[in-house]
Amino acid sequence: MSERKHAILSASGAYRWLACPPSARLEEQFEETTSTYAEEGTLAHALAELVLRYSLNQIDTKTYDEQTQELMKSEFYSTSMLDYIETYTSIVTEKINEAWARSADAVVLLEQRLDFSDWVPEGFGTGDVVIISDGVLEVIDLKYGKGVPVSAEDNAQMRLYALGALATFDSLYDIQTVRMTIVQPRLDSVSSDEIPAEMLYWWADTELAHQARLAWDGQGEFQAGEHCRFCRA
Repeated sequence: MSERKHAILSASGAYRWLACPPSARLEEQFEETTSTYAEEGTLAHALAELVLRYSLNQIDTKTYDEQTQELMKSEFYSTSMLDYIETYTSIVTEKINEAWARSADAVVLLEQRLDFSDWVPEGFGTGDVVIISDGVLEVIDLKYGKGVPVSAEDNAQMRLYALGALATFDSLYDIQTVRMTIVQPRLDSVSSDEIPAEMLYWWADTELAHQARLAWDGQGEFQAGEHCRFCRA
């Protein structure tokens, strides 16, 4: 569960350091704290991973039951959480079945470490679900919060996850299209965006790499905006 070990230039904070590069280094001066919402989200991700591993026959019933019981001991667990997670996993399962329909040898990866350090110094993240099928790579992200709906369109975090997956698997599979999907079960929201693989590389080479280097070096100009809301500085 680690991006979840955070990189300095994390995917989750990319919308911020892309808009305001020096904020990444400035944030280091302030202690990173957690919250009830973050703890709840971490539990939801663990539960979702467990349900999906069981449905994909990656773990047996005994292991599933034992680990589920352990997670249910958390103060952040509720029966409604399990309902929301089942909504999310149903959507993911549908997408997995679509991928298997395209190609019988489609690959499904859960909690996959994704490395995009070719463009972002020490850049990595964790993809909740990565599905690779004939010509198509899809990255799916669970957002358990119930604040505002998050769009996958032009979403920097999702692009970084997709870039990491593309960089890892592009040489093994003929990936033409990259799809990014965000599922927010508590808001009944599913958002997707698609981009040709070559366009994702173009964005990474022409825009991402430059801004990431500025952020890593603590250079560039401070820019105030909506992104300030979640900045520790």
